[in-house]
Amino acid sequence: MQLSQELKESWLLKKIKSYPIMDFTIGLLFLHQFSIIIIVYFTDKVLFLERFGFNIWGWIIGIPVIYFFQWLLIVWIASKLPREKLKQKFLKHPIATIVLFFFYITDLPNRLREYGSDIVGIFETIVYYAFISLLWWLLVCWISSKVFKRQKFKWHWYQKVIEKVFVFIPIIYKIILGLIVAFMLFGIIFILIIVIFKYSGQDLKMLFS
Repeated sequence: MQLSQELKESWLLKKIKSYPIMDFTIGLLFLHQFSIIIIVYFTDKVLFLERFGFNIWGWIIGIPVIYFFQWLLIVWIASKLPREKLKQKFLKHPIATIVLFFFYITDLPNRLREYGSDIVGIFETIVYYAFISLLWWLLVCWISSKVFKRQKFKWHWYQKVIEKVFVFIPIIYKIILGLIVAFMLFGIIFILIIVIFKYSGQDLKMLFS
C-alpha cells in the first residue's frame, strides 16, 4: 500500500516537473477562476446566485477537481504527442490543419466579446478553444489516417509555416504569459494599496483627465 502511494506521488511529481509551462498555465487559470468565485460571493451574494446559481461549496470543490482533470488530460496528450511527433502530424495533415484553424480564427472573436477588459478571461478562452480545436483536429487526423493510407499533399510553403510556428509560438506564448502575470501582480498591488492606505486615485484621475 505504501509502495503504491509512493509510486503515485513520484508519477505526479514527475509529470509536474516535466511540463512546467502547462502547470503554470493551469494554475494561473485556476487561481483566476477561483478568486472570481470567492470575491463575487463575499461582495455580493445576490449577484453570485444570479451569475453562478449554485452553492458556494459546490464551486469550491468543483473548480479544483475540474482543473485537475483538465491538467491530467493535457499532460496525457502531451506525453503521447511530444514536440517532434506533433510537428510531424501537422506536416502530414495540411488540409485538416488549415480548415480547423480557419474555423478557430473565425469563431474566436464571438467567444471573446463577453470578456471586455478581463485579460485573463480572454487568455483562458483563447487557450481553451485552442485545446478543444486540437482535440477535434486529432480526431480528424485519426479518421484521415484510416481512410488515406498515404500522404497526398506536400506543400513546401505549408512545411515552412509549420516549422516557423513550432519555433516562434512557444516563445510568444511565454512572453504573453509573462505579461499577463505582470498585469495581475500590478492589479493585486494596486488593490492592496487602495485597501491598506485608502488610496482614492485622484491624482491619476487628474493626470488622465
